[in-house]
Amino acid sequence: MITKLDLEKNRLDLAYRRNLQLMNIVLISILGAIFASAGWWILHPEKIRTYVFIIILLGILVYLFYRAIDSNLRGISEDIKKLI
Repeated sequence: MITKLDLEKNRLDLAYRRNLQLMNIVLISILGAIFASAGWWILHPEKIRTYVFIIILLGILVYLFYRAIDSNLRGISEDIKKLI
């Protein structure tokens, strides 16, 4: 018989995994953006200021997303600890 506690643990586990996947997507996306920008820098060195600005902006956005996701992961982890 599945108890309410088991359902809550499963829900928290799924939420934790979802946030881990989101974190992986964010980190892989920024890595891809950095490599793409490096390629553009090589092909168009005269536009380096624009690309640096874009990378800095992307870096800030990724950092904000990372902090939010990390905060969610920590909260979910604490909720799981409280259930045990």
